[in-house]
Amino acid sequence: MKKGKISKKKKEGILKSILIEIRDSIFFEVAWRILFFIPRMIIRLIKNLF
Repeated sequence: MKKGKISKKKKEGILKSILIEIRDSIFFEVAWRILFFIPRMIIRLIKNLF
């Protein structure tokens, strides 16, 4: 039998997982604010026009 290289799966570091969570939460927060900003601006525009 041939002995092949056994690759061990590296566990993600705690710091890396924390940074990924922060990055995802920032992207979610930005997208959420943009989604709610657009309708507010449209409502304000309509109120100012009429």
